[in-house]
Amino acid sequence: MLNGTLPTIQAIVRVHSKYGDKSARNKARMKFLVAKLGIEEFARRVGEERAALPHDPRWDGFLDEALARADGPAHPPGRDPGPSPSPDFLAWRRTNVTPQKQPGYAVVAVTLPLGDLSASQLRALADVARRYVGDNVRLTSEQNLVLRWVRESDLGALYTDLCALGLGQPGAGTIVDITACPGTDTCRLGISSSRGLAAELRTRLLAQNLAFDEAVGGLSIKISGCFNSCGRHHVADLGFYGSSRTLGGHVAPHFMVVLGGTERGNAESFGLPLGSIPSKNIPDVVERITTRFRRERQNGESFQAFAARLGKKELKAMLDDLKELRDFEVSSEPYRDWGDARLFSLDDMMNTEGPGPPAVRRAQLELAAADRLAWQAQLELEAGAYEQVATTAYAAMLAGARALVHLEDGLIEHPDAIVERFRARFVETGLFAANGAGRFAHYLLSRHASPLAQPDAETAREEVHRAQLFLEAAHACYGRLAAASNHLQSAGVP
Repeated sequence: MLNGTLPTIQAIVRVHSKYGDKSARNKARMKFLVAKLGIEEFARRVGEERAALPHDPRWDGFLDEALARADGPAHPPGRDPGPSPSPDFLAWRRTNVTPQKQPGYAVVAVTLPLGDLSASQLRALADVARRYVGDNVRLTSEQNLVLRWVRESDLGALYTDLCALGLGQPGAGTIVDITACPGTDTCRLGISSSRGLAAELRTRLLAQNLAFDEAVGGLSIKISGCFNSCGRHHVADLGFYGSSRTLGGHVAPHFMVVLGGTERGNAESFGLPLGSIPSKNIPDVVERITTRFRRERQNGESFQAFAARLGKKELKAMLDDLKELRDFEVSSEPYRDWGDARLFSLDDMMNTEGPGPPAVRRAQLELAAADRLAWQAQLELEAGAYEQVATTAYAAMLAGARALVHLEDGLIEHPDAIVERFRARFVETGLFAANGAGRFAHYLLSRHASPLAQPDAETAREEVHRAQLFLEAAHACYGRLAAASNHLQSAGVP
């Protein structure tokens, strides 16, 4: 019954608090406890905790309270258009207003660039909401606010009030309405500045007035600061997640380009990565892709259909020159993140002494070879060679592990020896686990122990995705070690 929901949740939390593994941050999750105990034993312990909880009258009252607070019309419907609307109002209504099924009412999206608004704006918005719709305001996954049950006759007045608060911008749900996680601004897991990139892209796209473009106006851009999916880059038309690359001992912020995801059909298709590109080149990536889509789109095709028609090989070729990272001596700009004058650094992730320069250079070449294997696996996936995909994706992960192992020992070549050395030096010590990447190491370990047999299309796609995540974690680990080596050299340590 619904009135048992709250105590059951409380009991589950208590079980996890009592028995969960708190020795490592990346293991302090309920799924690991369920896997350890088994679902039957886990459920038994939850039942014990549930029985021990004293009754709380709020268990039964929360449903009545929720129903009493359910949103509904605060005013009778109205369709009076009012005075002749201004062009700015019409632009806002085009993107931010959706008619409800109930005649005379509309849903209004309040655009919040980067999901930001001040405390004073929020307090004033609460007053505006009470005036037009009552007490209910909803949050969206696009980092905006939504007002339901707005009378159509009130749209003009509501728009005026929102503009007075600095909240009357159009573009909700369009290409300029970019979703970004906090990234390096506030998150310890962030690698690259997702918010900085989002702000730059929004500025450029607004300057081109692309929110109202028939072809690209409805495209979605989502950005995560690392390979975790807080920004939901994997379900965007154009997705980006933070990474890094090292050249000559200097680390540069990058973003992995992920194209062709969708939220339709309960996220029926995830995007696939095309390669890691310096952060300062990402606006050019967006410019090239949107320009070509506008120019070559056929019969109103979706972006997913367009990307599939071009194929990953052609899409990659279109961006290849943007992957180039200039030497630090030529220009230091690619080695600085958006909105930060300091040189990019992974110092806060370093916890070890670094390898010597020759080993660093060798590992860089081997990681590049691993990236090429991962790309080959994507081409095989596109061609439907699913069994070969599994083989190549595993080879890519093994090559990435070999690059790290060769930082210390360049003589290890047998797969068994590489995996065991990788496990001992990088997994068990936690060197590979920064930014929550520890789970990606197990993609290689599990596949090495149990090769994948006769994969179907979905399984092969998952293998490509796992290989890419593993290699991103390998690049990040390498970057930390290379930076440590650079620091030691600067300090005069041989």
